[in-house]
Amino acid sequence: MLFGRRLRFGVAILAAQLLLIAMAIAWCVQLTLIAVNGQICFGETNPAILYGEIAATVLVAMFAAVVFVVQYRRLAEKRASDDTQQRR
Repeated sequence: MLFGRRLRFGVAILAAQLLLIAMAIAWCVQLTLIAVNGQICFGETNPAILYGEIAATVLVAMFAAVVFVVQYRRLAEKRASDDTQQRR
């Protein structure tokens, strides 16, 4: 069971890092377009695509928050076990 937990945590960390890289690339593209054109404007005429993109953005944000909380708890558990071991 522990292997499964570690595997899930590792996959979550890898996914979080990939999303971070994707967001950095998207931000770089946005800033490059602003530098080249002086502004950036988007328009989406298809409501299904627009709401799909909004839903995907919300899911990515929720995933990031969950991974952050899991990492924080894991760090807190590790710190608590380290403190316990040092007191002995």
